[in-house]
Amino acid sequence: MDVVLEIKALNKKYGGNHALKDFTYTLTEGVYGLLGPNGAGKSTLMNIITDNLLPDHGQILFNGKDVKKMGKDFLQIIGYMPQQQGVYDTFTAARFLFYMAALKGMTKKEAKEQIPKLLSLVNLQDHTYKRLGYFSGGMKQRILIAQAMLGNPKVLILDEPTAGLDPKERIRIRNLISEISFDKIVLIATHVVPDIEFIAKEVLLLNKGTLLDSGSPHYLTEKMQGCVFEIKTSPENLPAVASKYRVGNISKDSNNIYVRIVSDKKPDPYEYEEVRPTLEDVYLHYFDTEGQQ
Repeated sequence: MDVVLEIKALNKKYGGNHALKDFTYTLTEGVYGLLGPNGAGKSTLMNIITDNLLPDHGQILFNGKDVKKMGKDFLQIIGYMPQQQGVYDTFTAARFLFYMAALKGMTKKEAKEQIPKLLSLVNLQDHTYKRLGYFSGGMKQRILIAQAMLGNPKVLILDEPTAGLDPKERIRIRNLISEISFDKIVLIATHVVPDIEFIAKEVLLLNKGTLLDSGSPHYLTEKMQGCVFEIKTSPENLPAVASKYRVGNISKDSNNIYVRIVSDKKPDPYEYEEVRPTLEDVYLHYFDTEGQQ
């Protein structure tokens, strides 16, 4: 059976701050990237989906059913990985997962069947009885993904799953997320844009509670064609370039400095060439307010 999560006109205010404004989207199986700066509304959206926060208005449907009416039945099909690594340092990996399984209402038999498989899936089978206090940052991230997957949830919410990890661990977790998404909805909030560029089916660009744009990474980058350039300049002219444009990257060789910029206009009179856009350029276009062109 297909998995469909419909989010309809969600609104949430904190005092005068409109954290979500008529947010509407439909998700099916696959990975969705949620991008936006701090304060964009990402955490508010995830907390509403996971029933940690009530919306002021709006509705969420799972396979056509109102999740409020589903109650605990809906919570049993959701897995959530928080951004903070709130693990119990004195617990072993196995004990932590058994504890989380009990909180989710799983039977001991169900937990015994699932936990070895999940530890193997996140490549922690050799650390089953190791205390979490001795885990590296990447290992803690993986055990949190494992606990989110207890009960085989159909909707998986991951908040910054690769934050603070080295490149090898990031790649490992990125590949893991891609592997587990075949029969699930996986929603990832992240600031590490490259981590979702190659695994996300669709990317949602959220700012100040408003959905600015969405679509596949290819669709979003294609829309940026003709807006990303590499300027060749000198060290003396670099401050002028940086103050005028949204700068994505600065590099140099023995003679010149190369500045990757995002601009709606060609950067005349500088020497430049048009380059292929990436999702980082899309992020810069929507969320960087320092460069104005």
